[in-house]
Amino acid sequence: MKKSTKPSFLVEFLIETLIGISIFVIIAIAAVVLSFFVAYLKDSGVDPVITTGLTIGEYFIFTCDIFLFHTFLFRQTQKTWNSLKSESIL
Repeated sequence: MKKSTKPSFLVEFLIETLIGISIFVIIAIAAVVLSFFVAYLKDSGVDPVITTGLTIGEYFIFTCDIFLFHTFLFRQTQKTWNSLKSESIL
């Protein structure tokens, strides 16, 4: 019997999930930094139209980040589930 060098499904799932979480956190940090920047601009007396536009952009970035993170987790879980089923583990 030939031994497989492919990592187990669980290890592959965990590695790819950690990478996805890392990307999510990096983008979320960018949204938080933008939030602090907008607060600084508001305190500095910048035109409210500009700060409102930046705030909308901040919410849009964070909303897209959360949506794409959930989509990633769903697809990754589905991929692992299908791999487990095809190997007759389940």
